[in-house]
Amino acid sequence: MIDSLSVDQVLHAGVPRVAVDRALLERLLRDQPPPEIVLPLLSSPAVEAARAALLYLGAVGTMRESPVLALYLQHADAGLAALAEYSLWNIWMQAGTARANRHLAEAIGDIKRGQYMRAATRLTELVGQEPSFAEAHFQRGLALASLERFDEAASAYREALRLNPYHFAAAAALGHANVEEGQLGAALHRYRQALRVHPRLPALPGAVLALEAVVEPWKKVAS
Repeated sequence: MIDSLSVDQVLHAGVPRVAVDRALLERLLRDQPPPEIVLPLLSSPAVEAARAALLYLGAVGTMRESPVLALYLQHADAGLAALAEYSLWNIWMQAGTARANRHLAEAIGDIKRGQYMRAATRLTELVGQEPSFAEAHFQRGLALASLERFDEAASAYREALRLNPYHFAAAAALGHANVEEGQLGAALHRYRQALRVHPRLPALPGAVLALEAVVEPWKKVAS
C-alpha cells in the first residue's frame, strides 16, 4: 500500500502549492486507518485537515470512495477541489490488478510518446482481460481518438462512464468525440454532464456556450 511513501513524497505527488495539515497527514500515513474512518474528516471545518484527509484517501482509497470524493470537486475551497481531483485520478489509475495497473502505466507512456497504435493495441488487450477496469477503457479511448477513430473512441468512453459515472474526463472526451462526428446535441449533453461532476474543468464552459448558441436555436426550429 503506502508503506514506502514519506509525507514529503505524498505532498509532492499531490498538489504541492496547496497547504495541508502535515501533522495529521503524518499520523494517517503512520497509522493507516481504513478509509471509512477517515471520510468524516472531509467535512472538518479546518480546511487543511480536510485536505490532509483527501491526500490520504488518494493514497489508500478504492473505487468505493469515488462517489464521496467526487462531491468535493464542487467544494468552495479551490485547494480542496484540486486535491479531490488528484485523489480521484490516483484511485482510478490504481483500480485494476497489479498487473493491469502496470500495463495501464505502460500504455499511458506510449500515448505520451505519440505511439498511439501501440497504446491502442495494449489497451484493447487489457480491457479484454479486465473488462471492469474503467480507466483502461478511458485511456483506450484517448489512444483511438488520437488515431482519429472517433466512433471507436466514443464507445470506449461510454464504457468508461458506465463503469465509473464520476469520470468527468470521460464525459468531456466523449463530448469531443461527438463534436468530431458532428453530433453537436450529444456533445452538449456530455459537456454538461462533465461540468455537473467537476464544475472547474477548464475550457468546457466556453464550449457549452458555443454549442448552446448552435443547438438551442435549432431545437426551437425543429419543434
